[in-house]
Amino acid sequence: MDPSLYKDVVTSRGVTYHYYYLAAPSGRPTLLLCHGFPSTSGDWRKMVPYLQAQGYGIIAPDMLGYGGTDKPTDPAMYVGSGQARDLIDILDAENVQRVVAVGFDWGAQPVSRLANWHPERVIAYAFIVVPYMAPWPQDFHYETYAASTKEDHGREIFGYWSFFSRDDVDQILQDHIESFHSLLYPSDPEFWIERLAKSGGIEKTLEEDWRAPVPSYLSDEDRQTFIETFRANKFNGPTCWYKVLVRGFSPADDTRIPASRAFPPPTAPVYFGAAKNDYVCCPEWGYNAFKAGKFKDSQVTMKEYDSDHWVILSQAEELSRDLGAWIAGFID
Repeated sequence: MDPSLYKDVVTSRGVTYHYYYLAAPSGRPTLLLCHGFPSTSGDWRKMVPYLQAQGYGIIAPDMLGYGGTDKPTDPAMYVGSGQARDLIDILDAENVQRVVAVGFDWGAQPVSRLANWHPERVIAYAFIVVPYMAPWPQDFHYETYAASTKEDHGREIFGYWSFFSRDDVDQILQDHIESFHSLLYPSDPEFWIERLAKSGGIEKTLEEDWRAPVPSYLSDEDRQTFIETFRANKFNGPTCWYKVLVRGFSPADDTRIPASRAFPPPTAPVYFGAAKNDYVCCPEWGYNAFKAGKFKDSQVTMKEYDSDHWVILSQAEELSRDLGAWIAGFID
């Protein structure tokens, strides 16, 4: 992605955001691309050329805690209402009135909160591998949630959340950053079942300093860029995306969402892209989220990709083409 197209803005919360911006041609929509954990806006590098070629404007921030954006270590700064406000401030800085909001992985959280706090600024919502995230209940407890997802799926799914919520997590990840990269991007996605989804799996993997070849969609340069980026920027900010929920800040913040805005407006189109070989953000989890009776069948378009978790890298062209076709259905 062209470094010359990056800009910076200080939001109303006093947070500096670094973001990629390409203005949309007249009459064409702008896409707001929100990346996941642990990444930067550079994760959209394989999709942006296709999307730009289709005539869309692009706003792709380094999300809070990442890249050139500020990296507060207070988990309370990562609440959904605050991050949604930050994104609106970026839109205001560029005089963009409405966007198609696209969230990948944890990027689904702020995109979901745009639906709750600022639905008038969003034309449509796309969720990739992680579905729409309804407001968390005030009595949310990680242990209870982990147990319920284990019961639903017949195995653990989110066993790694407790590790990412530890105060000493950054130092452990720094000490084993090459092993951590292998775990994030394994050549065999089934490694996630025992080494990530299962309680204690990530700790065991890092202690072993386990390594595996990178998948075909990543290069050695990509791997080195990841290591250099997170050695410099650390994981204290990124892991706050877990701490804000596990430590109760998100549930408390979400209690302020009006019941009338608990879901996207029924007139807003929704896209969900699932990854067939994602053993944490399982397709069934996503499908169930959209079958909760809060979405009209005609509102949601779903597609499953033959990919591991990182569908925005491994299936960039196909996903870009599908998003373009979906958007054309309500824009053109």
